[in-house]
Amino acid sequence: MPFFSLEQLDTDLKIEQDWLFERILGELNAQRHLILAADRVQGVHEYARELGFQLVEKNSDIHLCHVNISSARSTASFLQLFESTLSNKFPEVTARLKPYYSDLDPLKLPGLIAKRKKVRIAIFMANAHLLFRFMDPQPFLRKMKIKLIRQKNCIFCLYGNNTQNFMKVVRHPGPLAGLGRVFVLKHDPLNYRSASVRKLFHDHQKNIGYQTSSYLSSLVDNHPFYLKLLAWHTLMRTHHTCTDEIVKNAMTDLLRHYDYGFVRVVESLTPVQISFLEALIDEHRQLYSRSVREKYDLGSTGNVARIKQSLIKKEIIYPGKRISCFVDPIFREWLQRRYFGRPAFGSPWGIGFGE
Repeated sequence: MPFFSLEQLDTDLKIEQDWLFERILGELNAQRHLILAADRVQGVHEYARELGFQLVEKNSDIHLCHVNISSARSTASFLQLFESTLSNKFPEVTARLKPYYSDLDPLKLPGLIAKRKKVRIAIFMANAHLLFRFMDPQPFLRKMKIKLIRQKNCIFCLYGNNTQNFMKVVRHPGPLAGLGRVFVLKHDPLNYRSASVRKLFHDHQKNIGYQTSSYLSSLVDNHPFYLKLLAWHTLMRTHHTCTDEIVKNAMTDLLRHYDYGFVRVVESLTPVQISFLEALIDEHRQLYSRSVREKYDLGSTGNVARIKQSLIKKEIIYPGKRISCFVDPIFREWLQRRYFGRPAFGSPWGIGFGE
């Protein structure tokens, strides 16, 4: 399997410069409020964090605050969470601002903080799709929209899962309609995960470039647990500036750590299922072609479909709209490198095959 450089991927797949990502970032740079909804539950959080990271990188006057509303069960608990998050982020300001806003109206805080600090405040509100679950949320959300829109030098980005209830809230005539432009992320947002990696390195006074951090996260399909694990392994091996070679060495050590567990997984599979996974790694999207079926002894197209379904039930792979991928990216890399003895790491966009 050939190794694809990030420059090739940038040209062929537009991973580094996604037009939608750049468009959304441009809207935020222009201080426009936005609402993001994504089909991939896992991806939208990292996508939003990447937006926030780059927004602050390009605008030194912007201060970013992430508010996760997943624990809020009512309007009261939401307001308490909103206030406490801002107070923790800007304690030196909020302590002095108490007399200037009502305890029942902490939604005014971003504008007041921006005025006091003479900066711009960007509020990224995670799991916004859960706003509908408040008891009788319509009046509250209408008031919230008005208060957010009226604040100067503030940018609000609400993001969550693309659910029917979320769309009812943010689309006309929903209570949040008009707060900002709605973008539905139909593409795979997992291609844009690198902000958390760079922040980890920055917090430990070390450097990692955007391309290297993107390469690192792409190796594990931005799986939340494995991304952190690989990032830490890489960080420990980096003295000053991280390189792709350091990432590869860290990945190799990580694969060795999972040897015993993955051998047990392989032992539970049939020979034809193992052949299917080998073909999936080698051929990507050509599993149903005659040449591939004959090369890996997979039988008829119907047999390929049955093998695929059996591996889905075992949660080895999962189906997508266009391609199907390994559920566990580390298992994929372990198969490729240590079981099948392939010389290169998996492709940064994940391995899959045509539906």
